[in-house]
Amino acid sequence: MGLEIFRDVDSDAVKKAQSILDSDCIRIETVERDVDFYVYARVATEYDYAECVIESNHTNVTSIKRNGMELFGSKDSSHKNFNSDETVTACLDDIFSFAASVDPADLRFLLEGVTMNLDIAKVGKEAHYSSGFGPRLFRLMETECLSNDISNIIRAYTASACDARMGGLNHPVMSSSGSGNQGIAAIIPCAILGRHMHCTDEQLSIALAISHLVTHYIKQKTGRLSPVCGCAVAAGIGAATGMTWLQGGRSEEMHLVINNMIGSLAGMVCDGAKGGCSFKLATAVGEAYIQSLVVLDRTTIDKLDGIVGMTSEETVNNLGKLCKTGMANVDSTLVEILTTRM
Repeated sequence: MGLEIFRDVDSDAVKKAQSILDSDCIRIETVERDVDFYVYARVATEYDYAECVIESNHTNVTSIKRNGMELFGSKDSSHKNFNSDETVTACLDDIFSFAASVDPADLRFLLEGVTMNLDIAKVGKEAHYSSGFGPRLFRLMETECLSNDISNIIRAYTASACDARMGGLNHPVMSSSGSGNQGIAAIIPCAILGRHMHCTDEQLSIALAISHLVTHYIKQKTGRLSPVCGCAVAAGIGAATGMTWLQGGRSEEMHLVINNMIGSLAGMVCDGAKGGCSFKLATAVGEAYIQSLVVLDRTTIDKLDGIVGMTSEETVNNLGKLCKTGMANVDSTLVEILTTRM
């Protein structure tokens, strides 16, 4: 079932899970491994026990055992470790050239993500899920405490979708580079802006392709599982690039907006998937829209300013080095902070 592992969970299953939690029989410990992602789960009863291992990414099950007997092993090639670096986009210009030459009809499937992700946003807008940050932004616009402009509308719809998803609403979303929240951030801003500008489906599909591909390009550099927030520092940048294209920006402006976004948001840490993610997504997509505007008149962070490089590729490489080397101990520190609550 991949990333849809909770697809068939109903209210009865949730009640049973709560009763297990209430019984105080669950133990959680941290363990050090040489892979970026590792989960070992063991379930035991009076008569039997079962074990499962997941490595390298959220859907890569490498071992399932019952009473010590292997039922499923990593010899199955379809379950070998997946690394986003295996599918490499050589450079950003490849993405921008693709956008300029592709037949939009080949990208129409991306519009399904608009329908899915805006549908969950609309549900999240009307009900209180998780933090309720999205509905709160809408109410602030209704009472004129916030201006009812496209920037805040993008933020509110994105936050509402994240609220609903992280709050447990059983509704599909289109992911981006292996993450549902990244899909929300990569798709909704382009969709909202595209409708605001009365863009055609063909134009929107190209902007979405740019957003997804730039997101994936950055994830190649930072790692599929990174100490920085992929929704902000990958999908937010993807959305900024797609929105820049929608507003008439092309290769030069799209390179510049990537620099601006990295200069603005690099370092926003990922401290787990939770309700508070909607705050980070709202921050990222709001900044993405602003930066998509300012680059149209070449308002940019100076080259060699901080981690910004001479080219956007150099800037992304610097971001990757910051994530993989400079922030190598962030995850273990965050785990230490979170486990003090157990």
